[in-house]
Amino acid sequence: MLWLDAICQQALSANMISKLFEIVDDKSEAEKWNKLYLEKKEIVKNLYFDKEDNFYYDIDCNTHNFYKVMSIASYWTLTSEIATAEQAKALSEHLENPETFGGPIPFVSLSRSDADFNPDGEYWRGSMWPPTAYAALRGLSNYGLFDEARKSAIKLLDYMYKTYTDFEPHTIWEAYSPTRFEPALNEFRANEYVRGDFCGWSALIPISVFIEHIIGFHRIDAFRKVVEWAKPKDLKNKIGIHNLRFGDILTDIEAKGNICKVKSNGAYTLRINGHDFAISEGENEFLI
Repeated sequence: MLWLDAICQQALSANMISKLFEIVDDKSEAEKWNKLYLEKKEIVKNLYFDKEDNFYYDIDCNTHNFYKVMSIASYWTLTSEIATAEQAKALSEHLENPETFGGPIPFVSLSRSDADFNPDGEYWRGSMWPPTAYAALRGLSNYGLFDEARKSAIKLLDYMYKTYTDFEPHTIWEAYSPTRFEPALNEFRANEYVRGDFCGWSALIPISVFIEHIIGFHRIDAFRKVVEWAKPKDLKNKIGIHNLRFGDILTDIEAKGNICKVKSNGAYTLRINGHDFAISEGENEFLI
């Protein structure tokens, strides 16, 4: 079987390496790695997308036929920016579908409609894994689906918090049950839960997911000195971040309603919901 997530991760790596060479103004290497990215993108586009189901699947390495198992792997097409805008929207809609990747907790590893879906999780038979959920959220942001990302991110954090408070021992888990406020069961050890005290990747949700997709600071470019904020449009309470450091910039950003206040030790551009604001050293206040 040729794994969809593997080739998407190769494409993502090539794309990021190309962008790194752009930053150091090495056009030759940037073009070389971008070519590799586009080659991978074309392969995924031509072989891994099922037009009938409007979904990406793994394929047979010999026949190139689809393995029609709906898994979290398909969301790597968003993370690697391979999917079209229409395909990205279709994938995001599955996060609202309780029969596939929605339900009480989104981004389950295997569609709830699959015959092998296990309500106990059992690792890749339905568990919610924080790293794959985070990668999928990054993918939604790549396509400007900020409201959809925020809605799913809130569900993830609420679910994780509820599990932390209601289930004993009170800890952070390697993966989570797709049906109950519990950790997932271990597929390889009967009646045992997955690893507890696990902040290797599970800390992504209360830290990175919270900052990037709930508060909305989804992209920070220290080289170009740009902060992109998908500020929740319907939120009237104060929201923002203090002591945000990138490069040599240290800044506080907060907004209440349409009034934004920024304190910074240097100049940069703050992009709020697509609109650019020039931030100068010192205190700044402006209408959004």
